[in-house]
Amino acid sequence: MRIEETIAELERVAAREVGRGSEALAAPAAGGLLTAARSLATSAAPDAAVFTGFFIPGAEPPAAETDGPLGAVQIAAALRLLGGRCRLVTDEPCAPVVEAAVVAAAPGLPVDVAPLRGYDDWAADALPRYARMTHLIACERVGPSVDGRPRNMRGEDIGAHTAPLDRLYTAGSAFRIGIGDGGNELGMGLLPADLIGRVVASGERIRCVVGADALLVGGTSNWAAAALVGALLLLRPEVPELRTLLEPSWSSDLLSAMVRAGAVDGVRRRPTLSVDGLDWQAYAAPLTEIAELVRAGR
Repeated sequence: MRIEETIAELERVAAREVGRGSEALAAPAAGGLLTAARSLATSAAPDAAVFTGFFIPGAEPPAAETDGPLGAVQIAAALRLLGGRCRLVTDEPCAPVVEAAVVAAAPGLPVDVAPLRGYDDWAADALPRYARMTHLIACERVGPSVDGRPRNMRGEDIGAHTAPLDRLYTAGSAFRIGIGDGGNELGMGLLPADLIGRVVASGERIRCVVGADALLVGGTSNWAAAALVGALLLLRPEVPELRTLLEPSWSSDLLSAMVRAGAVDGVRRRPTLSVDGLDWQAYAAPLTEIAELVRAGR
């Protein structure tokens, strides 16, 4: 199987259906994984930021969800192994989970934390740095809907708990990669509005209007992030250290650390070793398949 065919298979595995219409949403985004991976793998010195953190105000207790930060750290760790620079970007409500994930799996990785109050001043200081970056990547980061408000899958306005990081995500001329699973995340504006409206419950109301240069759709966003790391290894086989990031045990250890820091399952709305309502065995199955595909493809 050619590398391009293996990457296309990785894309299909990552989009495995879990009941939210990911396979239908992934169809018009097909090829986005190869485009994104090539852009990162062929960059002489990638300087990237990964935006993540989706706050669940209705959880017990309220916290960032397990989907997103895990994949964001995985991507950032991969880019560092490729010789690039990378930082994570989140906001105050999600910072405890994101920072704990970094401590557990990527010590020393910079984390920029946007305040909810005083955001404009913070963003003005950060903007010059972001405008010079080569890549801006969003991994399960909610974005503005058609009325400008960020909304969760229940259609609830979570703007009171969410900094408008989309303003940095659209800064400068960087190559933008979006990773999402429900239509309301940064990058999903690349998809036809009527498709999200048909496939996703309250889709027309929640869909994010911010697009991307390449979009990766996953059954969970973390799966799409793993597929991106797998594609990078296929394109850059001289960096075998990337293999460690694809081992399900790596994800399991990081998930445990995040839950200890208070991360919640976004569907179950409580701290548990699961992602989007999927217990570990079901969640890990695509991760195992991605690792096996990459191993065979090399």
